Amino acid sequence: MLYDSLTRYAGFVPDVVWTLVYAAWVVGGTLFLLFRRRRPTTTLAWLLAFWSLPIISGLIYFLIGPRRLDDQTRRRQSARRSASQAIPEREDHVPSSFTDRFTLSSLTQVTRRETGSQPGPRKAQDMALYEDGDSCFPAILEAVQTARSTIHLEYYIWMPDVIGTRLRDTLIERANEGVRVRIVVDAIGGKDCHGGFWAPLLEAGGEVRKFNPPHLLTPQPGKLNFRTHRKIIIVDGLVAFTGGINVSDNNISGDDDGEARPWRSTHLKVSGPPAMDLQAIFLEDWLYSSAVDASADSSFLSRHFGKQGKDPSEAPGDIEQWFPDEPGNRADATHSTSGPWVQIIDSGPDEASNDIHLLYFTAITSARQRVWINTPYFVPDTPIEEALKSASRRGVDVRLILPANGDSALVNAAAKTYSADAAENGTRIWHYEPRMNHSKVMIIDDELSIVGTANMDNRSFRLNFELVAAIYDKDINTRLGDLFDRDLAASKPFEPDNRKPGYIEQITANTARLLAPLL
Repeated sequence: MLYDSLTRYAGFVPDVVWTLVYAAWVVGGTLFLLFRRRRPTTTLAWLLAFWSLPIISGLIYFLIGPRRLDDQTRRRQSARRSASQAIPEREDHVPSSFTDRFTLSSLTQVTRRETGSQPGPRKAQDMALYEDGDSCFPAILEAVQTARSTIHLEYYIWMPDVIGTRLRDTLIERANEGVRVRIVVDAIGGKDCHGGFWAPLLEAGGEVRKFNPPHLLTPQPGKLNFRTHRKIIIVDGLVAFTGGINVSDNNISGDDDGEARPWRSTHLKVSGPPAMDLQAIFLEDWLYSSAVDASADSSFLSRHFGKQGKDPSEAPGDIEQWFPDEPGNRADATHSTSGPWVQIIDSGPDEASNDIHLLYFTAITSARQRVWINTPYFVPDTPIEEALKSASRRGVDVRLILPANGDSALVNAAAKTYSADAAENGTRIWHYEPRMNHSKVMIIDDELSIVGTANMDNRSFRLNFELVAAIYDKDINTRLGDLFDRDLAASKPFEPDNRKPGYIEQITANTARLLAPLL
């Protein structure tokens, strides 16, 4: 009935008017897209959509289109400038003691921006590795309990479950004892932690900020794509944790009959100068989150998160405690410490350069012996696919471990098609079976290891705010290689399905592959 009414009313409009409206749409839409610099294939795809599906394509673009942070970019840049003024000067020179020792040392220059915002490698005092939450959370809680001045946390997912509540309560204790506690939690990933969950921490003097929350009166659905996927804890500016473990009971053993096993994931603890680099990333996100909250016309935020509408140019009053000038944490002490060389690399949709993607691509193409990758989501773009193919054809040992049963059916369907392509081009692939494997690790030859929050997919490369630690150290490389071998022993080789798929299965797989840029 509605369709008949619309058709009847549309008939009163002369055809020439519809033609002019369509022409205006095509011209306006084309200019709109051409004013935005993107990959040619992406622009061409949206141009064809705008021309063939007027209005509908515009609505889809508004909801999930590949837009950057627009006006939020200005806020982000303002936060970055403010953070750079507060961050102590970092040693920029890469010493010969590093370059002479590592054949892959030139990779540290790949992500160095002209602005100097991406730091070079720095010597850590110490580093510890964890393979799941059962081993990691006790170390986190111990570090939190020994904090003297500041505890800063940033997480994509924080659940109000057993471990989430326990960590919050420990933070409340420390806040009551005078330690400054600050938390940045993603507005989407941490949506289950409502105001009531955080209220006791706020009453104790802690601060909580949402990263990129939706604006109720100025909705911009496309920005829901841009999430902080980072997992960071920095204690006193001296000790930091990062990796693939979120604050969720998925990562710890339960009190049931023992059948439920925590997710397998890789996390690390680093002390010394690299912790300050993670602190610098947190500072940018802290200032940016404040700016987002200031512009959000939301009584919910005001009611549950207090008046946090500070100008992003306003640095915290205790900023000197964020970057303590202690002997083991100084730039001039980085050559004498005993730990590994670490370069902290971050990326996000507010930057023109996709630094983590660039690091992955260059590391794979520079490898001479091995490229071992552990990732929960394998939805690579063409450059990464070609890099893996090239490495395999050069005789490099290219191995990939994926979870046998991932937590996303759509990603699993897409990963299956990409796995088949990679296997055909020489990559050896295994499926880890005991539990969900959420590790994000790359091992290059015998000296470089990359551990962080980024997956092998477009979302991590171009949509999320991510970070990784590039570790130049043969001992850490060996330890991660041993852990990779243990995962391999619990995995089955991937075997491409040579049977002819059914129509539904084929449509599902092709749809998932079509949506790969959003996965």
